[in-house]
Amino acid sequence: MSDDADKTQDRLEKENAIRRKEMDSIKYIKGTGHCLNCNTKLNDSRRWCDKDCADDWDYHVNRRK
Repeated sequence: MSDDADKTQDRLEKENAIRRKEMDSIKYIKGTGHCLNCNTKLNDSRRWCDKDCADDWDYHVNRRK
């Protein structure tokens, strides 16, 4: 018979697996020559122009879920 600790561990493992799957899909988004958040033109294959835009984009993407 499982106790509360076992149930919590199972739930955390399932949540982590879901998170890993979501993060893997984000890794495959390619740079477009423009920041994915503010659309500033970029001269290389980066996805965002700076850390603030990356954080802002991540916040809005995760908020939709």
